[in-house]
Amino acid sequence: MSDTLIAGNSPGNTERTMPLIRYAEVLLNLAEAANESGNTALAMSTLKLIRKRAGIQAGTDGNYGYPAAPAQAEARDIIRNERFIELAFEEHRYFDLRRWRIGDQYDGKFTTGMRITKTGNTYTYQRINIRARYFKMNSYLFPIPQKELALNFKMLQNPGW
Repeated sequence: MSDTLIAGNSPGNTERTMPLIRYAEVLLNLAEAANESGNTALAMSTLKLIRKRAGIQAGTDGNYGYPAAPAQAEARDIIRNERFIELAFEEHRYFDLRRWRIGDQYDGKFTTGMRITKTGNTYTYQRINIRARYFKMNSYLFPIPQKELALNFKMLQNPGW
């Protein structure tokens, strides 16, 4: 019998492993693929499954806060935002920005935090800048190993490497 208090990454004996992918990510991948292939209706119904699993109320229109029939570009933005929310703190965002080739849009923008101040029984919230984001354009491509470049003198290194 395994100890239920042992963490999945502990050296102790356990029958659990660290999850590599969650069902929510599978659904997000399906929604993105469906939308990019022109099936926005399937994409939006897939997003609704994610919110339903999270216990979010469907609302009177049954759309879980989503527009009824968004255009493909609008659905793309919705899916990307849903990925940012659902996969927060799971180290997906940087790779999503690279894959979508929109990392440079965030360069120089600030990561923000929240300063919470308690005065008596009242709380005030103030958004504060933490640090500026930095995205290098060469991050869109991996460097070609020097060994491979030496094998073919006509091959050029990817820009910025």
